[in-house]
Amino acid sequence: MLGLTQQVRQQTAKTGRSFLALCIAIVITLTLFRWGSVSFYVSPVVDSLNVATGRADEQSCINCHVQAEEFSATGHANALTRAGSPEVLELLSRLGDSQQALDEGMLVDPQAGVSLVDGSSSISLDWCFGSGRHARTWVSTIGDSQGATDLLEFRWTWYSESDAFDVTPGQPEEHFSTHLGPFGVLYDHSKARRCFACHSSYLAIDDGRLRLEDIETGVNCQRCHGQRAAHVASDGKIRDNFWQTASPIDAVNRCAQCHRRPEEVDADELRADDPDLARFQPVGLIRSKCFTVSQKMTCTTCHDPHRPLEAQDSLGDWQCIQCHDPAESSDTLCKAGQPENCLQCHMPKVQSTDPLRFTDHWIRVR
Repeated sequence: MLGLTQQVRQQTAKTGRSFLALCIAIVITLTLFRWGSVSFYVSPVVDSLNVATGRADEQSCINCHVQAEEFSATGHANALTRAGSPEVLELLSRLGDSQQALDEGMLVDPQAGVSLVDGSSSISLDWCFGSGRHARTWVSTIGDSQGATDLLEFRWTWYSESDAFDVTPGQPEEHFSTHLGPFGVLYDHSKARRCFACHSSYLAIDDGRLRLEDIETGVNCQRCHGQRAAHVASDGKIRDNFWQTASPIDAVNRCAQCHRRPEEVDADELRADDPDLARFQPVGLIRSKCFTVSQKMTCTTCHDPHRPLEAQDSLGDWQCIQCHDPAESSDTLCKAGQPENCLQCHMPKVQSTDPLRFTDHWIRVR
């Protein structure tokens, strides 16, 4: 009996130590999560943007590569703008004419920010996300009690298709009844880093605080091609051949760093009838038979990332004819007998739950 009691005590003590170790591990993990060392929202790609060494002056790309000349007009290059830029200020001034914003008691001063009619609170809008091709969303950066940078996503977004303001994607139709509720949704610094990382090319971070003054806005050459100081110093002799040698899935995943990796989408969202899935082009593309069968298809098979969409034929049939050429008897052709307008049936624009439409890259017989 005494031996059994000792065994129970030993087992209880062992269990207690295991439970204590588990509690400590959870606390450490949560602490690291809070400060960004462990995060479900921040990938290693985000951390790599915090490395300044090895970077070249972007002007050096323009000096040697003709592709860089048009790049400044692309949506990628204009993915992030300081809220004080004239174009953004003019756009934000229109919010003052929005009946929805007026109904919620907002006053808009593009130079000073946004405030409530009753004067109880106000915020400044510091950055504008989006090139304007689809939309523009403003944010305010706020330091938290630990000195890290949080992000307030403004409640109102301007949509290009309607040329009007409406509720920002993902935000509730009725704002939260909190101090910041009328202005939008507050995210912690982990989400703030992820947002800035996909809209910038250099993101300096000190213990969770974003050095906003040092951000390189927009997606530039080195964001996609890697740091190029050695390439420039060697007069082009040192090269990174990733885009020439990468497998199709690796190439798509490079774009998917920001356009959404498939594993970042919940399984219950991977439905062909989900209209919001069209926003995440790589997710649909890798499920397309065109991708799985071709063994060579990537995003750049159809898109030239160095030129604005207006300067390239991104909506024609030439991309499809690369593999579905009526002149080639071995190619699979349209069973409906349509020789053109492939995208209209197989890649239509899809209306999401927000005032946005995206070309569906899940290429299929619908």
